[in-house]
Amino acid sequence: MVFNPNKMSIEASGVASSKEQLVAGKFVENFINKGKVADLVLLDTGENIEKIKEAISKYKGRLMSGDFSVDEVVAELKKSGIIKPSPILEKKKEEVKEVEIYKTEQIKVKGLTQVEIDENQIKILEANLLSDEVDKAKIFRNDEELVSIHEKALTLEKKRPLETLEYYHEFAKAGLIKSSGSKSPEDVVKEDMRLLEERKQDFKSKEPLDLKEKKKLMKAKQIATITECVLAYGVSESSWYGEKISIEPASEFDDIKRGVDEVMEIVKDGDESSFIGLGIDVTYRGLKSEQFKKKLFMLLQSIRDGHKTKVKYFKNHKGEMVKEFAVPKIILYFDLHDVKELVEVTKNIDDPKVKEGFKNSPQKYNVMNQIINSCNKLSAFAEESKNDIFRGYIDIVNSIKELSWENEEIKNMINVRHDDEISKHIDILIKEFKDIKKQEKMAKESELE
Repeated sequence: MVFNPNKMSIEASGVASSKEQLVAGKFVENFINKGKVADLVLLDTGENIEKIKEAISKYKGRLMSGDFSVDEVVAELKKSGIIKPSPILEKKKEEVKEVEIYKTEQIKVKGLTQVEIDENQIKILEANLLSDEVDKAKIFRNDEELVSIHEKALTLEKKRPLETLEYYHEFAKAGLIKSSGSKSPEDVVKEDMRLLEERKQDFKSKEPLDLKEKKKLMKAKQIATITECVLAYGVSESSWYGEKISIEPASEFDDIKRGVDEVMEIVKDGDESSFIGLGIDVTYRGLKSEQFKKKLFMLLQSIRDGHKTKVKYFKNHKGEMVKEFAVPKIILYFDLHDVKELVEVTKNIDDPKVKEGFKNSPQKYNVMNQIINSCNKLSAFAEESKNDIFRGYIDIVNSIKELSWENEEIKNMINVRHDDEISKHIDILIKEFKDIKKQEKMAKESELE
């Protein structure tokens, strides 16, 4: 995640940034990001901390003309996540951590094999809030620049599906769509397209009538697309995690009807025709907002009810059509500062230095950390809910571990993995969800007595 000195420990209080926060920001921007202190290891161990303090002291005059506390600068670097907890410290922390677990019963819904998520109202709320924040942060000079960067982002994602009827009917012609009752594969595709159009029209009918509000919604869609495209570019084209992991865009049907923006693929044992997938729902509005909470609660409810997220009209990393398959699904979170970095990368991607620098973007550590933590947490929840999709989450984590045997960088990412603010908040929401379900069950039992 991108370092931002204004977003650190005192953000909630609204107090202006301290000298130490400003120094920490300058140290990251002018020395860490530019590789001038490349020998520093940003793990929280005694030896590493002493070296970091020495480096800050060495460049003290260039960081600020006045006096400041080196110890407090280091403390701010820890709070911001730049200095990661060491694996040893993290392990000890996990050993003493107590988690109260409530057992829940699985609810089975007859005839329902797929939860189709309706996020219309959430998206509208997100759009209003995001648009205001983007304007305040001055990420774009004007609306014309937003449109230009959006168009440029689309060119980065070379495999984005062409949303034509022919695209979907290709799957039926290839024998990848199952018949349903008296419906032929072609009829199934037609029915899917009818349902997709219904959902789109339903969403359109709920759009705000006010032109300003419509504009905000369009802006949010464009920003979401930029984020998704640059994420896919980083993983697939910049090889963030090597050649065996890629991210491919989902079809409009799977996006709107199944709540999957993109699919991360991990090639199995060098077999180019075999892979495991992870469904990704990208969000970027307020970690502690009601919108994020609703997204996660819908996913938890789906898992608790025994459903599996399915991807139906998908082409893999080789452009091959794939028959419908179930995927474990996570919510991948980017904050406003992450979005700002991805926009800047898109804007300047033609610059060879920017393109090369993006290969080592802090975003790849943020994304990998979220993937592993989310899969571990949702696997435990799914197993507790008696939903065998828990194996899918475990397969993702184990496959990443296997890749780390030959990829030193992935190995380092796993070693410094930690429960950051996002992971901790997911823990809080999972516990809240369980508490709600426990209370609902007790209330129902009380009514029956």
